[in-house]
Amino acid sequence: MDLRKRLEKIVTVADAEKQLELAKEYVKRIRNEAKKAGSLAEKLALNEKHKEAEGVLRKLRLMIFDIEDAIAAGQSPLSLLK
Repeated sequence: MDLRKRLEKIVTVADAEKQLELAKEYVKRIRNEAKKAGSLAEKLALNEKHKEAEGVLRKLRLMIFDIEDAIAAGQSPLSLLK
């Protein structure tokens, strides 16, 4: 799931924390699937997904306080995307 889709689901601070946890779980799940993959092509595809998921997680972690501030100000977290 990309950053925009995660931000669309955030309405409250609890939602932001929930999306952060879900992103962490997704990264772990993809990493474990990549370890268990049989073929090289499958491993490469899963490693690419893992890289993208880690990027989304990193951005969420960096933006979490800005997201909370936007919610407190009554703005949509999507307004943080440029």
